Amino acid sequence: MWDALTPIEETMAALTDLVRQGKVRYIGASNFVGWHLMSAEMAAALQGFERFVSLQPQYSLIERGLEREIGPAAEALGLGLIPWAPLAQGMLTGKYDRSGPQAGTRIAESSPTAVEAWERRNVERNWRIVDAVGEIAAQAGRTPAQVAINWLLARPAIAAPIVGARHVGQLEDSLGAVGWRLQPEQLARLDEVSTPPPEHPYDFIAESQRRLKPAAS
Repeated sequence: MWDALTPIEETMAALTDLVRQGKVRYIGASNFVGWHLMSAEMAAALQGFERFVSLQPQYSLIERGLEREIGPAAEALGLGLIPWAPLAQGMLTGKYDRSGPQAGTRIAESSPTAVEAWERRNVERNWRIVDAVGEIAAQAGRTPAQVAINWLLARPAIAAPIVGARHVGQLEDSLGAVGWRLQPEQLARLDEVSTPPPEHPYDFIAESQRRLKPAAS
């Protein structure tokens, strides 16, 4: 994770030493924003350090803020994305509803300031996503967790989501997300219901871009 008190050149030099001593094969970052990635890339280019090959960000149907800048930066640099919390700390498994978190679950046990706190998760946008995931899971004969991870696997630059499990059954459920694909209309519905609201300047820049015209037939 980014350390504001340590120059990125010092960090990259230390990681490069580990690679060249044979102690580490490749290096990656976690929870960097776009300019953090570019700072690391520039340090590597100018001083001959090893480059990052992966980024470990939070990414799920619930948390899609990565798509504004971090994801495009990682993709431009050729980094593989290894997302954490692909099930939004269990919210996308179908075990939560609007009545409140079950005792003993991660969301129920989290502090009010945690990323998975009920106070942050209990918003109408998230429940619309949960409802859509559940409906598509029923259509596909899959579990909500499998649908949520399968959607993530279809996103650009995804290498491997990081799944967490408290018992074998949860792990087996998550592994059932591979070997099949959501239908295009199902992916489109999940995209639509979970797309974050437009935010400046990303919306302004996107609307102002020149685009290639389709080739004449």
